[in-house]
Amino acid sequence: MIFKPIASSSAGNAYLVTDGTSRLLLEAGIPFKRLQKALNFTAQTLDGCLITHEHKDHAGHIKGLLACGVSVYASPGTAQALDQEGVTPFLMPEGRNMGPPFRVASFTVVPFRTFHDAAEPVGYLILGVDGERLVFATDTVGLNYRLPGVTILALEANYDDEILSRNTRMPETRKKRVRNSHMEINRLCQYLEGLDLTGCRELWLLHLSDASSNEGRFVDLAERAVGPRIIVRAAQKG
Repeated sequence: MIFKPIASSSAGNAYLVTDGTSRLLLEAGIPFKRLQKALNFTAQTLDGCLITHEHKDHAGHIKGLLACGVSVYASPGTAQALDQEGVTPFLMPEGRNMGPPFRVASFTVVPFRTFHDAAEPVGYLILGVDGERLVFATDTVGLNYRLPGVTILALEANYDDEILSRNTRMPETRKKRVRNSHMEINRLCQYLEGLDLTGCRELWLLHLSDASSNEGRFVDLAERAVGPRIIVRAAQKG
């Protein structure tokens, strides 16, 4: 399985996953023309697109995908919030943290609930035909899942609370919103330290804040949390 960030920031998010048989887009938060260029003008051949929540930097450009015949999937709450004809809602049973698996081409997708200021935000466990497993979660204040056999982790590392506290240009109301809806780097590292990462080979840090992050430090902290065997990279703004 290959995970490829196309864009990762509050200005827009899009990521590509392939297992050698199918191609899946995660998020549609960048203009369709820009996405087409990044995909060498093959967006129409995507096997599907998964949306985590309705905010524009993650789902603001689904119309272009739908217009060229790409199926777009979201939780029922997200689909309702998007209010866009053609979005396919998957099942998320009330009172359960994980939805039942569903298929998108050769991928098996298991949605799980995340913690963000949106209608019904989710992350995804994605199983490829090659036997590898990706966990994708962005725009969430934390995670408490212990998903076995993960090969690739792609997780939010939005801000450092120390840097955020020193930011005099950001209003306190916005700082409060960030703290209540996004993942802080030290919280992410604590989560990583509690996982069994025996089969994991790759960790991507997603959605780094322009104003409240430090890429080099974040990678260093994550490397300490997961150990030298796992490759740690920060997804670029794109």
